[in-house]
Amino acid sequence: MLFLIDENLPLSITSYLQSLNYDVFDVAGSDLRGASDKFLWNKAATEKRILVTRDLDYPILGMSKTPYALILVRVPSEYTAAQITKLFKEAFAGIDTKKIKNNVMVISPGRIRISPLPK
Repeated sequence: MLFLIDENLPLSITSYLQSLNYDVFDVAGSDLRGASDKFLWNKAATEKRILVTRDLDYPILGMSKTPYALILVRVPSEYTAAQITKLFKEAFAGIDTKKIKNNVMVISPGRIRISPLPK
């Protein structure tokens, strides 16, 4: 699996996925820091990556290509990096990544929702 981790998520999520031997592109640690959501969406789509973000403004509708999947981490603004990573790890451990293809997975405290990516 290939992942693109948006810069609004802690580096510890990138480290966690890399420890599982996934190919992970970390926006925060790259020259794409500050790139537009549309650019990152297209990069994830072109490379067939799972886009992982906290950003609600991604241009899902009207895009000609979609990433492999979108994982949206929805947490209160006061959550620490450690809390976000813990929530992500717990949710990720319980899913089959092959089953999220073409879907949006929303991870929030106490809840995981999966629905199709809009076309």
